[in-house]
Amino acid sequence: MTTTEAGRYLRAVAQAEAPAYFGTQPGGAPVDDAARRVWAIAFGLVARRRFEADTPLAEIGRSAATAVHEHAAAALPRLDVEMLIRDALGEPVPTGEIDPAVAAGVHLLIFASIADELALCDAELDCLITEAEALAV
Repeated sequence: MTTTEAGRYLRAVAQAEAPAYFGTQPGGAPVDDAARRVWAIAFGLVARRRFEADTPLAEIGRSAATAVHEHAAAALPRLDVEMLIRDALGEPVPTGEIDPAVAAGVHLLIFASIADELALCDAELDCLITEAEALAV
């Protein structure tokens, strides 16, 4: 079971039970670095579960395009999504210029898309998020 507010929120977003507020929390409070870290680690875990390190760029691109389309209202840049997936797979790509709010959006929404694509059950989702919380400490 998830133990942090960031983990519970990530789970709710993945299960379409909460809207994604990735620049600020509901009410306008900024998202803290600890939450962003949990989301980034969870994103990396699910990305590595979905893709092998040598996955062709075209496959990553198709998956990114599908996920961006699913979350069109968030207006996530497809190239940023691809870069963050490739970065999670260990490829040296330039991610330093990606806006932190965009990165948080990718981490939340693309995590949800990949978790859905993998058809993770509740227990698998909880294990993944719990692992991310533990690694974030």
